[in-house]
Amino acid sequence: MAAIIRKALILTVLATFPLFAATNPFTLPLKTIIIDAGHGGYDPGATRFFDGEFVVERELTLDIALRLEALLAQKEPELHVVLTRGDDTYLSLEERGRIAYQTILRPRSSALFLSIHVNSAEHSTAKGFEVLTKLAHKEVPIVDSTTPKEHIALFSKHSKKELNGLLVQANAHVASTFSSVLSKGLPEQINRGVKEKDLWVLNAARMPAVLVEVGFLSNDEEAALLLQDAYRQRLAQVLLSAIQALIT
Repeated sequence: MAAIIRKALILTVLATFPLFAATNPFTLPLKTIIIDAGHGGYDPGATRFFDGEFVVERELTLDIALRLEALLAQKEPELHVVLTRGDDTYLSLEERGRIAYQTILRPRSSALFLSIHVNSAEHSTAKGFEVLTKLAHKEVPIVDSTTPKEHIALFSKHSKKELNGLLVQANAHVASTFSSVLSKGLPEQINRGVKEKDLWVLNAARMPAVLVEVGFLSNDEEAALLLQDAYRQRLAQVLLSAIQALIT
């Protein structure tokens, strides 16, 4: 009888404190950052003539991405930083997703996908920054034939539904962090908030991912700022601060 009681007690403790509960793969220490400079090559993104020159989004996003890479190398040298493109090269959405998803992670660690874009609108009064994340209800195939074998152990104890639920939670935390840090770092700019969007590149990342629209090229005030080296450096610094907030 004593043995039966002892066994029941052990089972109760294990149920209350699941010592061997499956690890949430998206909340492991952040060790890899995938930086995606929007557009590139023959895909210019948003364009306009402003102050006597032809301005294209692909050049602005690459410049900010390279500045962020340099800051990470200086301030967070232990991180593995991957650029989807480091020059004016065209990459399909599929290629960007493949780079993100098939980058081999360090053992017992997680990754973040950050896509940098510049907004544009029909009305020139639109302004501010916004943070986009994937639709919460849209499930993506976290594990399939393209999953690196090194990552299988991270996901094998969860069902597809469970993994997608955990990813939604992680996305919400990442997006909220970026939105909050950008508000503090760019107090004079309008925070247009966090928005869910059905974007291929966010779905394909299959990891916590945000797309940050850093400002509107169609707005004269923000276009003038985006053309300033000092302001793009400031944007890179604020993005660095958001990443650092997720590390700690």
